[in-house]
Amino acid sequence: MAQQPNPHNAQLANLEPGEAATTAVTILTKATINTARAHPKITGSWMLGLALVVFATGFRVSDEVASQYEADVQAADLSEPISRAAARVRRERSLQRSASGWFSCDDRCQYHKSEAETASRELADLRAREDAGLSDAKKGVGVLSEYAVAEARDSFWRAFAGGKSFAKRQSMWDLLFSGLRFSGRRDESTAAVVIRWLIQLLFNFTLGLCGALGVFLWRLRALVASYQPNPLHALAFTLAAALAATAMVATYLFAMYFCAASGVAAVGAAASAQARIEAERRRDPRYRVQQQQQPYGQPGYGQPRYRPRTY
Repeated sequence: MAQQPNPHNAQLANLEPGEAATTAVTILTKATINTARAHPKITGSWMLGLALVVFATGFRVSDEVASQYEADVQAADLSEPISRAAARVRRERSLQRSASGWFSCDDRCQYHKSEAETASRELADLRAREDAGLSDAKKGVGVLSEYAVAEARDSFWRAFAGGKSFAKRQSMWDLLFSGLRFSGRRDESTAAVVIRWLIQLLFNFTLGLCGALGVFLWRLRALVASYQPNPLHALAFTLAAALAATAMVATYLFAMYFCAASGVAAVGAAASAQARIEAERRRDPRYRVQQQQQPYGQPGYGQPRYRPRTY
């Protein structure tokens, strides 16, 4: 059975380069819309997640509850004792390393080691007391409040920024080493090198943002538990936050992939149309006659003397 020609290829066959690029992007956009319509459940979940990202701010608490929350947070703040305890731990660890030998630890080293362990226990106790006080303060406002939503948003955007930073650093190193690796190769076109780097860039951002999503979901469990919610509220908040974060990451990656695919499709369609026009021009009998009549080595050799026709 003969293979049927692709109607999209036939549509792009007789277009100018600019029109071919625009048509390729239009075809890709229509294919994306049709795919979204073919999977309504996934599309609906994605739209719900984006709605939560834009509009979900949490329930507003009363002024009395807000004032009590601020007072409880200030009472639970142990930042100064924690800073002093952390400085003491660092100092004792430094003295221990200075007093220790390569494979031995004398009495002075053992003393500083014991002091460092004592300071570490005090630091852990202070942090536990602060976390318990903050958890009691958060319990008063609830996990569905605006405070919990704001804290979850801050946690997500910190993880998101970390994922993008990882992708940018990795892409920079990939670009550097790929340039060193392929600098001496002449059998590869510039377009192939650019497309390879573009694929590597998309892979790095996919890896970085998916890793950031995993980090956020891991931290989300402790964040929800710090508000001491009932199981129903904890489940609702966790599902809503996870759906919103997943939708945001998916939207960012989809935008990157769509822009990359549109650019490649547009450039490919324009290049194909230009190659077709050049091939038709070279098949023109007047072009071959002019090529034969033009003396070799003279200015304009290889260029036709007539005005080419527009196809």
